Amino acid sequence: MSIRGKIIFITSNEPWGDIWYSKQNYAYELSRTNTVYFVDPPTKKSLFNWFNLTFRTKSITENLTVIQYEHILPYLNNTFNLLNNKLISSRFKHWIEEQGISDFIFWSFDPIRLYNPKLLGAKVSIFHCVDYFYFKHLGERELCQNSDLLFATSQLFLDNYSEFDKPKHVVPHGISEDEFELETSLGREHQLEIKDFGLYIGVIDHRMDFELYEKLIIEYTKVPFVFVGPVRPQKNEAFKRVFEEKKYPNVHLLGPKHFKTLKYYIAQASFCLSLMDMNFHMNTVHHHKTLVYLCQGKPVFSFIFEEYKHLDGIMNLSNSHEGILNKLGDYLRSGEAESLAADRIAYAQKFTFQNIINSAGRIIEEFQK
Repeated sequence: MSIRGKIIFITSNEPWGDIWYSKQNYAYELSRTNTVYFVDPPTKKSLFNWFNLTFRTKSITENLTVIQYEHILPYLNNTFNLLNNKLISSRFKHWIEEQGISDFIFWSFDPIRLYNPKLLGAKVSIFHCVDYFYFKHLGERELCQNSDLLFATSQLFLDNYSEFDKPKHVVPHGISEDEFELETSLGREHQLEIKDFGLYIGVIDHRMDFELYEKLIIEYTKVPFVFVGPVRPQKNEAFKRVFEEKKYPNVHLLGPKHFKTLKYYIAQASFCLSLMDMNFHMNTVHHHKTLVYLCQGKPVFSFIFEEYKHLDGIMNLSNSHEGILNKLGDYLRSGEAESLAADRIAYAQKFTFQNIINSAGRIIEEFQK
């Protein structure tokens, strides 16, 4: 059963914008057949904002609306945190009722706030773990206690919630069917003069293995390396040489691009890179952009994520710098079997949002019986 004709509130710890994560993708896809409200994180922290608290709306599509608001109290400690959540939830429930909404699904991707859906009057509430936060935030534990269903993109994440007596289900990362199709006119608009390049897409921050990227750039000086995404300042020396000093002429920084245009850069790439710093436990599980690369049939050079370790036949996997350098060298010298592109696309098609949302719909329906 797909999810159709519902009213769904989605909370995200990352605001609506050109850079999309799982939360934005779920909101967009669910809005195809439902009315979706995407609740941005608070825009500021105030000393006391009770009298001025408003819920502002911005229409994205006919069925998708962004809601913005501010904190009432600053997050000084858990006491302030709990009180702030209770006050905002009370005002938010009143706003929801003013819209004439009485039956809705609360789907939280944000482990920090609005962590008691019961205070909002939700018919069904879901906490969907796409990034595990190790209970660093009070809200993550509260959401697990107060939600009806617990979803996670990996069983490895879900195992961390074993203490909570709630129905638990793996609902993995998904990709839009749009990602498999290229529109000619938009393709021309995003055409690059750079040819035969390697591509990384994502936020350029501490989660990347900068030392390995620099080794690749130095070893394969005739290969252009293109990076698409915002650059976050880092203290790492390799980062500084590559992204601040711009020491290497074969590096091209394009900045952030709207998520729905990324496929045009992927389509032009010779190969794609998913090389995250594996010292961060969260990086060892999966990397959402990997699926987006695969749906264009591209060779992917990656460390061995737990969710993709069975894909060694269609991906280029190694957990060592030397292994990645050698695999890329082999590819640049000899290419690969033509059949691999179709195999990658076939794998990615298992994770279309149509399939993922149908699965989630069956879980929700079963819970409501």
